[in-house]
This record gives sequence, structure tokens and C-alpha cells, in this order.
Amino acid sequence: MVWVSAILASAVPGVLLVGYLNRKGNAYDDAKGIGWQFIRYSVLCMAIPVTGVLALNNALSGEAATIIAGAMGYAFGKTDKPTGKADT
Repeated sequence: MVWVSAILASAVPGVLLVGYLNRKGNAYDDAKGIGWQFIRYSVLCMAIPVTGVLALNNALSGEAATIIAGAMGYAFGKTDKPTGKADT
């Protein structure tokens, strides 16, 4: 159980590192900007391992689940462009 938790926990810095290297580009290309798709990818790829580690160690409480769900709701509920009209 400890090994599974360690593997899941190592995924979070791995996501940040690979995402940074992907956005940085190489010396010949321009660096890419950070966009909503990248934010959504990062939130999703970090929330799943964190939730797994907490659940495996019986530490997933209502407060932790609320924070994780709030971050995912913000990332996936954000619209790209305002339309100026109220949603019906």
C-alpha cells in the first residue's frame, strides 16, 4: 500500500515538470503560453493521484473532497470567451 501511495504521489511533480517542459519548447521554437486546456490537464492529472493517495490511506475527508472538487469545477467550468448574454 505504501508503494502505491508513493507512485501516485510522484505523479504530481511529474505532471508539473512534463507540463513545464512541454510549454517551454526548445531553443528554436517560441515558448507556448499557458492556456485553459493546459490548466484543465494539470488539474485533472494532479487531482486523480492526490485523491487516490488520500483514499488509500483512509484520509479522504469531506473537506479534502470539497477542495478537489472545487478546483476541478473551476477549471472545467470556466468559459473561454464571454458572450455578454445571460445563460438560459
